[in-house]
Amino acid sequence: MSLFTRSALQLKEKQMQLQRRDPYLRSTIITVLVLIAYFMGYGLDELVPTHVTAAVIGALWSAVTVLAVFKDHWQETRSSFWATLISGILGAFAAVIYLIYFPPNMGSLAVVIGLSLLLSQILGFADRGRQVVSTLLLIVIFSHLNTSPPWLNATMRMGEVLLGAMVGLFGGYMLHVLPVIREK
Repeated sequence: MSLFTRSALQLKEKQMQLQRRDPYLRSTIITVLVLIAYFMGYGLDELVPTHVTAAVIGALWSAVTVLAVFKDHWQETRSSFWATLISGILGAFAAVIYLIYFPPNMGSLAVVIGLSLLLSQILGFADRGRQVVSTLLLIVIFSHLNTSPPWLNATMRMGEVLLGAMVGLFGGYMLHVLPVIREK
Protein backbone atom coordinates (compact mmCIF):
# COMPACT_ATOMS: atom_id res chain seq x y z
CA MET A 1 0.00 0.00 0.00
CA SER A 2 1.45 3.34 -0.97
CA LEU A 3 2.26 6.08 1.50
CA PHE A 4 -0.43 8.28 -0.04
CA THR A 5 -3.08 5.55 0.31
CA ARG A 6 -2.11 4.88 3.94
CA SER A 7 -2.22 8.58 4.74
CA ALA A 8 -5.63 8.94 3.13
CA LEU A 9 -6.97 5.95 5.11
CA GLN A 10 -5.55 7.34 8.36
CA LEU A 11 -7.10 10.73 7.65
CA LYS A 12 -10.47 9.09 6.92
CA GLU A 13 -10.22 7.09 10.17
CA LYS A 14 -9.48 10.26 12.17
CA GLN A 15 -12.44 12.02 10.56
CA MET A 16 -14.69 9.10 11.54
CA GLN A 17 -13.42 9.28 15.13
CA LEU A 18 -14.21 12.98 15.34
CA GLN A 19 -17.73 12.33 14.13
CA ARG A 20 -18.36 10.24 17.24
CA ARG A 21 -19.10 11.94 20.52
CA ASP A 22 -16.33 10.23 22.51
CA PRO A 23 -13.50 12.72 21.80
CA TYR A 24 -15.71 15.66 22.73
CA LEU A 25 -16.98 14.02 25.91
CA ARG A 26 -13.47 12.96 26.91
CA SER A 27 -12.14 16.49 26.36
CA THR A 28 -15.00 18.01 28.33
CA ILE A 29 -14.63 15.55 31.22
CA ILE A 30 -10.88 16.11 31.50
CA THR A 31 -11.39 19.88 31.39
CA VAL A 32 -13.97 19.70 34.17
CA LEU A 33 -11.65 17.53 36.29
CA VAL A 34 -8.77 19.97 35.80
CA LEU A 35 -11.01 22.89 36.83
CA ILE A 36 -12.25 21.04 39.92
CA ALA A 37 -8.67 20.30 41.00
CA TYR A 38 -7.66 23.89 40.29
CA PHE A 39 -10.37 25.32 42.53
CA MET A 40 -9.68 22.77 45.26
CA GLY A 41 -5.96 23.58 45.17
CA TYR A 42 -6.77 27.27 45.23
CA GLY A 43 -8.95 26.75 48.29
CA LEU A 44 -6.21 24.82 50.06
CA ASP A 45 -3.69 27.56 49.38
CA GLU A 46 -6.10 30.20 50.61
CA LEU A 47 -6.41 28.28 53.90
CA VAL A 48 -2.64 28.02 54.33
CA PRO A 49 -1.09 30.90 52.38
CA THR A 50 2.57 29.90 51.98
CA HIS A 51 3.11 31.14 48.44
CA VAL A 52 4.85 34.44 47.97
CA THR A 53 2.90 35.31 44.84
CA ALA A 54 -0.59 33.81 44.91
CA ALA A 55 -2.62 30.70 45.58
CA VAL A 56 -2.86 30.21 41.83
CA ILE A 57 0.52 28.44 41.80
CA GLY A 58 -0.64 25.64 44.08
CA ALA A 59 -3.95 25.51 42.25
CA LEU A 60 -2.11 24.92 38.99
CA TRP A 61 -0.02 22.18 40.61
CA SER A 62 -3.25 20.41 41.63
CA ALA A 63 -4.63 20.82 38.12
CA VAL A 64 -1.48 19.41 36.50
CA THR A 65 -1.64 16.40 38.81
CA VAL A 66 -5.05 15.44 37.37
CA LEU A 67 -3.39 15.12 33.98
CA ALA A 68 -0.69 12.88 35.44
CA VAL A 69 -3.24 10.57 37.10
CA PHE A 70 -6.26 10.39 34.79
CA LYS A 71 -5.79 7.74 32.09
CA ASP A 72 -8.01 6.13 29.47
CA HIS A 73 -8.39 2.88 31.45
CA TRP A 74 -9.40 2.44 35.08
CA GLN A 75 -6.51 0.09 35.88
CA GLU A 76 -4.03 2.60 34.49
CA THR A 77 -5.67 5.43 36.45
CA ARG A 78 -5.44 3.49 39.71
CA SER A 79 -1.83 2.57 39.07
CA SER A 80 -1.00 6.15 38.11
CA PHE A 81 -2.68 7.45 41.28
CA TRP A 82 -0.35 5.44 43.52
CA ALA A 83 2.72 6.11 41.39
CA THR A 84 1.98 9.85 41.47
CA LEU A 85 1.58 9.90 45.25
CA ILE A 86 4.73 7.87 45.86
CA SER A 87 6.82 9.91 43.45
CA GLY A 88 5.50 13.10 45.06
CA ILE A 89 6.46 11.83 48.50
CA LEU A 90 9.93 10.88 47.25
CA GLY A 91 10.39 14.32 45.70
CA ALA A 92 9.14 16.09 48.81
CA PHE A 93 11.40 14.00 51.04
CA ALA A 94 14.42 14.70 48.81
CA ALA A 95 13.63 18.44 48.80
CA VAL A 96 13.41 18.63 52.58
CA ILE A 97 16.67 16.68 52.97
CA TYR A 98 18.38 19.00 50.49
CA LEU A 99 17.03 22.19 52.04
CA ILE A 100 17.92 21.19 55.60
CA TYR A 101 21.21 19.31 55.22
CA PHE A 102 22.90 20.49 52.01
CA PRO A 103 24.48 23.82 51.12
CA PRO A 104 22.27 25.75 48.68
CA ASN A 105 24.28 25.44 45.46
CA MET A 106 23.92 23.71 42.11
CA GLY A 107 26.52 21.06 42.94
CA SER A 108 24.67 19.73 45.95
CA LEU A 109 21.32 20.09 44.16
CA ALA A 110 22.70 18.02 41.29
CA VAL A 111 23.77 15.32 43.76
CA VAL A 112 20.30 15.23 45.34
CA ILE A 113 18.63 15.11 41.90
CA GLY A 114 20.88 12.22 40.85
CA LEU A 115 20.24 10.32 44.07
CA SER A 116 16.49 10.92 43.74
CA LEU A 117 16.48 9.53 40.20
CA LEU A 118 18.53 6.54 41.33
CA LEU A 119 16.18 5.89 44.26
CA SER A 120 13.21 6.11 41.89
CA GLN A 121 14.74 3.42 39.71
CA ILE A 122 15.63 1.20 42.66
CA LEU A 123 12.08 1.42 43.99
CA GLY A 124 10.60 0.62 40.58
CA PHE A 125 9.45 4.12 39.68
CA ALA A 126 11.93 4.79 36.89
CA ASP A 127 9.16 6.11 34.65
CA ARG A 128 8.20 8.60 37.37
CA GLY A 129 11.71 9.85 38.10
CA ARG A 130 11.04 13.10 36.27
CA GLN A 131 8.00 13.67 38.48
CA VAL A 132 10.14 13.08 41.57
CA VAL A 133 12.61 15.70 40.33
CA SER A 134 9.81 18.11 39.35
CA THR A 135 8.39 17.94 42.86
CA LEU A 136 11.86 18.33 44.36
CA LEU A 137 12.61 21.41 42.25
CA LEU A 138 9.23 23.01 42.83
CA ILE A 139 9.62 22.73 46.59
CA VAL A 140 13.17 24.10 46.41
CA ILE A 141 11.95 27.05 44.33
CA PHE A 142 9.15 27.87 46.78
CA SER A 143 11.47 27.51 49.72
CA HIS A 144 13.81 30.08 48.19
CA LEU A 145 10.92 32.45 47.43
CA ASN A 146 9.41 32.55 50.90
CA THR A 147 10.34 32.21 54.53
CA SER A 148 8.17 29.18 55.24
CA PRO A 149 10.07 26.19 56.58
CA PRO A 150 10.92 23.51 53.97
CA TRP A 151 8.65 20.95 55.63
CA LEU A 152 5.67 23.33 55.28
CA ASN A 153 6.39 23.92 51.58
CA ALA A 154 6.73 20.17 51.09
CA THR A 155 3.51 19.49 52.97
CA MET A 156 1.60 22.04 50.89
CA ARG A 157 2.91 20.59 47.62
CA MET A 158 1.88 17.12 48.76
CA GLY A 159 -1.57 18.43 49.73
CA GLU A 160 -1.95 19.90 46.24
CA VAL A 161 -0.75 16.66 44.64
CA LEU A 162 -3.13 14.64 46.79
CA LEU A 163 -6.09 16.85 45.81
CA GLY A 164 -5.29 16.60 42.10
CA ALA A 165 -4.62 12.87 42.31
CA MET A 166 -7.92 12.24 44.11
CA VAL A 167 -9.83 14.25 41.48
CA GLY A 168 -8.12 12.29 38.70
CA LEU A 169 -8.86 8.99 40.45
CA PHE A 170 -12.48 9.98 41.03
CA GLY A 171 -12.88 10.94 37.37
CA GLY A 172 -11.36 7.66 36.23
CA TYR A 173 -13.62 5.72 38.57
CA MET A 174 -16.74 7.56 37.42
CA LEU A 175 -15.93 6.83 33.78
CA HIS A 176 -15.38 3.20 34.71
CA VAL A 177 -18.68 2.70 36.54
CA LEU A 178 -20.72 5.05 34.33
CA PRO A 179 -19.27 4.38 30.89
CA VAL A 180 -20.47 7.48 29.07
CA ILE A 181 -17.54 7.03 26.69
CA ARG A 182 -15.77 3.93 25.51
CA GLU A 183 -12.36 3.14 26.95
CA LYS A 184 -9.67 3.40 24.30
